[in-house]
Formats: sequence, C-alpha cells, structure tokens
Amino acid sequence: MPTTEQKQRGYLQGERNGTITTLIPAPEELAAAEPEVTVHHTADGVAFVRTPEERFADLPDYPFAPHYAVIDGLQMHYLDEGPRDGETVLLLHGQPASSYLYRRMVTPLAEAGYRVIAPDLIGFGKSDKPIDLRFHHFERQVALVKAFIQTLGLDAISLFAQDWGSCIGLRIVGDRPDLFARVAISNGGLPVFHPPIFYIPEPVELDPAAPSMLEALGPTVGDPFPVAFQAWINFTLTSPGFDPARMIAFMCAAGGRPLSEAEIAAYNAPFPSLLFRAAPRAFPSMVNQCGTRNAAAWRGLAGFTRPFLHVRGTLDTQFGTQEMQDSMITIIPGAKGQPHTALEAGHYIQDNKGEELAALLVDFFASNPINISPVSRVFGA
Repeated sequence: MPTTEQKQRGYLQGERNGTITTLIPAPEELAAAEPEVTVHHTADGVAFVRTPEERFADLPDYPFAPHYAVIDGLQMHYLDEGPRDGETVLLLHGQPASSYLYRRMVTPLAEAGYRVIAPDLIGFGKSDKPIDLRFHHFERQVALVKAFIQTLGLDAISLFAQDWGSCIGLRIVGDRPDLFARVAISNGGLPVFHPPIFYIPEPVELDPAAPSMLEALGPTVGDPFPVAFQAWINFTLTSPGFDPARMIAFMCAAGGRPLSEAEIAAYNAPFPSLLFRAAPRAFPSMVNQCGTRNAAAWRGLAGFTRPFLHVRGTLDTQFGTQEMQDSMITIIPGAKGQPHTALEAGHYIQDNKGEELAALLVDFFASNPINISPVSRVFGA
C-alpha cells in the first residue's frame, strides 16, 4: 500500500490508477442521511438532486433570467443574454464554479451586441446534480456539453473557456472545429495523460479526520503540477468538509480581488450539503480520463486555422505560465498574429479581471469578423 506521503506527492503509476470505483458511504447512504432532500431519477435511472431555487435569490451582481435545457433527462441551466440574432459567445466555467463566475463579463459582452450563452455544467450552479461521483466522467461531461450545443442549435460559436471549461471546450473544438468561429482560452488546456499518472483511492472513503484545505494543499505549493494536483484530488474526494466557495475565495484573494461574504455565499448557493457536491468532489479525478481521445482532439486543434487567443493570469502559477501559453499558441495555427496577453490575475481570472477580460474579448472578436456559413450540428460518437 502507498504511504500517505506517496499519495500526496503523486507520480503513482500502476494499480488503482484508473477511475473511481467503490464509494463509502454509497450515494444511497448519503441520500438516506438527508431524508428531507428529494432525490429524483432520470428515465435511465440516474439519481440526482436539484438545488432549491430560493437559495439563488438575490445573488449579488447576477440579475440574469434563468433558462433550462433538458439533456439526457437532466435539467441544464444557462444564461442567454444579449440580442438573439447576435453572434454567439459561449462561456464555459470550470470546477467548482458556475455561470456566476461570469457575472462581470456577461453584460459587457451582451451590450457589445453578442448573444451570450453561459451554461452551468451538470452538477454545478442551477443545473441538476447527479449524486454518484462515478457519473462525473470526463467523456460524459464532454457529451453533455455537445448535446447542449446541439439542443440550442448553436454554430459559428465564439468560445471563451477556463479551467475544466477549457478541457471540455478544447476537446469539442478538436472534435468539431467547424462549429467554432473563434476560440479564446485562459488558465486551462487540454491535458493528455496516457497512461494515467494519478492515484485514485480504492475505495473512495470520506475521512472525518481529513485535514483542512490549507493543511492538505499547503505543503505542495510550488511543487510540480502532478504533485499539487494529486493533493487536490485526495482532498476533494475524502474531505467531508470540502467547501467549494471557500476554495474559490482563497484563489480569488490570491489573484488580487478578495470576495465579499455575499459573493462567497453565492458561490456556495448550489451546494447546500455534501449530497449536492458530487461534481466538485469528482471533477479533479477526471484528469485520469484525459487520454487517447484528447490526443486525437489535439490533431483537430493542430489544424484549427480560425482565430485563437490565449490570455493568461500571471498569478496562476500552475495554468497561467508563459510556458503554457507559448506551447498552446505554437501548436494552434489560428493563434498566429493574435494579441496574446497576460493579466495580473489568478486562476479565476473572470472574477479577478472580469470587465477587462470582456473588453479584450470584444476587441478580439471585432478584429476577427466571422465569415463562415452555418454547419450541421449533428455530433458523432
């Protein structure tokens, strides 16, 4: 058995390197512990919960009307702002955020004449939340966003994405580049780990004695990505006290813009209890599922000639590095000649520098007018 130190520091190849298998407690046991919460089921038998709407009342700086699409029996929430006949801008968030992360960008983009679509990924925000961690597989999340694009009939898309939104968004661009008119990425990428290099405990078991977030992650600050991310996987899977909003607050403060208590409460609104947190708990371990199909998508990205912009947050020491920016714009031909830049911001650059980032996107879009025809939106397997 690997030691605690080995598990924290990662680089563990071999046994138990795959996906989540056994959960303790099981999802139905978690549900039984909260009998006041209604557990719904899709026609395919997926158990999920739905955050009560009252938890989203009066979120600061989030005056947007809710919209919903039903994807595989699950309700997926999205914002739809700006003129319906405007060019489509698709904003994809990461973990453990939601469309609330884009609250400072939606209005400037809409006022510039764009139709702004910002979904909450399944498991986040106002979207339905499957309670089994094993539901949240990378390929399934990619498929859900593909189905969302097809359901809304989106094409000639201008994408902006960050964190896991970048992973999912870039994967779809690589698979279906014809659907995208422009792409902008910040503090994220499309990883390929084959074979997987991260340790997934078997079984995944909540640990009442789990350390705090700072105690768990602090020793890995400054360490290489696999080390720091292994600690993040361990913490999110095993800590019953994992507080998604406090993590975002910590990262936002590190990026130069501390959140107010009202903003922290807004980020935590989707997650009233552990039963609602399967997605933010499971998403980090999805990195183990980023393998050969992502590698194939990179072939599509290597042929993507439409405009591509990279904006990095200089205070994000893992994903905002010059090296990461350089590697991406070297591979993707559409990046040539574009004004790639950096903002003094952390990982959640949308919250740190929302208005400034929106202005950069408006300039990028205006400098690269769309001149393509609508395409078929039917996705293959």
